[in-house]
Amino acid sequence: MEPDDAHLLEAVTAVVCRYGMKRTTMAELALAGGVSRQTLYDRFQDKDGVMAAAIDLIASRVCRDLRAAFAEESDLARNLDSYFRIGIWPTYEMMQAMPDAADFERGLGPASTAASRRVGEEKEVILADLLRKHLPPTAPPPEQVASFFEQSSCRAKMSGMAREDLERFLLVLKASVLALCSNY
Repeated sequence: MEPDDAHLLEAVTAVVCRYGMKRTTMAELALAGGVSRQTLYDRFQDKDGVMAAAIDLIASRVCRDLRAAFAEESDLARNLDSYFRIGIWPTYEMMQAMPDAADFERGLGPASTAASRRVGEEKEVILADLLRKHLPPTAPPPEQVASFFEQSSCRAKMSGMAREDLERFLLVLKASVLALCSNY
């Protein structure tokens, strides 16, 4: 990624959030990012490539912030709260602000879908490292618990449920992991 790509990708994300993937054109993305359409094509090949780069940028920030939060705190309950604050709520709020969040998901192509998958996998690695410190030896492997936690919370945030319902879901998910750590 070039140094000025972060600003460009932030502008692109705002446009896609406002209009959706299918209705947004490369010309609109270029205008929002302050570059020519040809520059976008040269750097990212197509709209899917632009979105993949935007997802990678967001993911790098989320993973950096998760690692920093987990390094500052040893309490598992607080770390899980940090995970929700950093890794779940911003995406949920972004999706809720979209006029058609389903269009965004349907509009993801192979590159942006792969970028989304990489985000989940990286968050699972970070969670597994955290859980390794807290799970007793008789519990399921940290990688499995992390995968369950990440996939459950990610699917819930993307489901379109009301905020209060998501809050309750995440509380139960957190309580389940905490019980797993203390009951084995």
